[in-house]
Amino acid sequence: MKVSQAFMLGLVILLACCADTSINSSVAEANKQMEAKGSPFRYVAQDSSSMVLTMLPLPAGPTKAIPALAQQVQDLIAREELKKGRTTALLEEVRHLQDGREVWVLQSLGGGIAYVVSFSDPSNPKSHIKISGPTTYSK
Repeated sequence: MKVSQAFMLGLVILLACCADTSINSSVAEANKQMEAKGSPFRYVAQDSSSMVLTMLPLPAGPTKAIPALAQQVQDLIAREELKKGRTTALLEEVRHLQDGREVWVLQSLGGGIAYVVSFSDPSNPKSHIKISGPTTYSK
């Protein structure tokens, strides 16, 4: 009987190690794809069976967009937030990616909500604006 219990304990430990290796492998593969796409987000293993999305530590500062263009972005984000059933879209901060894109982080209870924003010319009020998101992540 004791041999059987030892065998079962060993099997449980082996399965736990495999699950941990599997989740770490999944995290590494997902992050490799996100990095290739230029995403400011990465996964971390929360436990042996799940992944959590987080944001890279990026420098924060004012948007590079002129006020009129920044207001257009705010309006676009507010419309997207309404589609998601969120009635407010208050900007908490803007974070900057090395390639010139910005991550607009919204005030939210609990987790984070962010949009990745790029401009063809941040000094031109008629600049083309590209927004991707919202992305929800763990702070």
